[in-house]
Parts: sequence; structure tokens; C-alpha cells
Amino acid sequence: MLAEYIAYTPPNPPPKDEETAKYNGGDLLSRTAATGAKLGLAFEWSIHLCEIAALLARDARTPISTTILSFLFKRPSAVQRLSLNKTFLLGLSSLVFGAALRKLCYITLGRHFTFQLAVLKEHKLVTDGPYSIVRHPSYTAMIASVVGMLITQLAPGGWVRESGMLETRLGRIFWRAWALWLFCFLVGMVRRVPKEDGVLKKEFGEQWEEWAKRVRYALIPYVY
Repeated sequence: MLAEYIAYTPPNPPPKDEETAKYNGGDLLSRTAATGAKLGLAFEWSIHLCEIAALLARDARTPISTTILSFLFKRPSAVQRLSLNKTFLLGLSSLVFGAALRKLCYITLGRHFTFQLAVLKEHKLVTDGPYSIVRHPSYTAMIASVVGMLITQLAPGGWVRESGMLETRLGRIFWRAWALWLFCFLVGMVRRVPKEDGVLKKEFGEQWEEWAKRVRYALIPYVY
């Protein structure tokens, strides 16, 4: 939950309108960043709370436990299948790595880090820390976080898989829609890269060109 909070919570207030002007007011992600982050975080935490409630009800064995398990599971006995496994741990590792890298980007950029595309007043081109490895490490971090989060949610032994939700037509439609939304979110983030590079190149000129020569890759070293 902490890793998700770090990944989805902006470290600074949103920029002013004039600071987003060079990006023509920003893209769709910029306009929906605040609301989308809050809704995404609320949804993910609600899943964790369901898992916590299921585990507590399983171990407590009180009269209300049966009611809770009947509400959370299509077949209450399936609560016994809740467990950690390699798939979950793989997703958790990706999520924690992404959140840690994202936090490092917040610290490195300081006040310049916003979820919206913007050039702030007295903006500086930051090229050290994670920005000396790839030019857009915060996007790399967010991709790792989102992929890790989705793996942990859908891993065998997790509440979503064991609750029977995915056995219902409505549940399958909902999760396909959620996965599609996350896919579009990640595609939108990757599509930001050339746009952001173009504005920064125009803003900082030779300084950006020298940085781009040293740091050739935008998201993943030796790949892209």
C-alpha cells in the first residue's frame, strides 16, 4: 500500500496554466492526473482491504466471520487458498522497485516534478541521479509499478482470483476494462516521451543535446 501511495501521489502541487502553455495545456494524462491517481489508489486499496478482511475472518472464526466470507467469496471455503507465491512476489518486487525509483525521481527533481507536462518558472534541466541513466526514469518507474500492481492483484492465491469474481460475466468485463485502462495509461505515458523531449530540447538547446548524447535511452537502457 505504501509503494502504491508513493507511485500515485504527486510530490508537488499542480503547475499553473502558464507553466503548461509550452505543452499546449498538456495532454490527456495531464488533465486527468489528479483524479485518475486518486481513483486508482482508492481501487487498489479497496482490494487490499478485502484481502485483509478475508484473512482476519478466516483466522478469527467468530460468528460474523461466516457473513464476511460469504460476502467476499463466491465459495467461502476458497479463503483457504489465499497465500503468497512466486507470481505475487514477482509482482511485489516490480511494484516496490518502481515506487523506490519514483521516490528517487521526486527527490532528484525536487520542485520541478509534476504529474502534468510543464516548464516551471526558473526551470532547470536535471541530468544527475537516475536522470544520468535514462532521460525519463519516472516513467520507467511508473511502468514497473503499474505492471507489478496488476500482477499482484491477479496472482493465484490472491483475493481477486480466489473470490470467484473472475468467474462471473460482470467480473470479467470489469477486469478487462481495468486492464485496458491501465494499458492505455501506459501507452499515453510512453507517447509523452518524444513530446517532452521536444519541448525540453527547445527550452534548453545545447544543454539538452549534450545530455541526450550522454544519456541515449529514454526509458530502458540499451532498449529504448
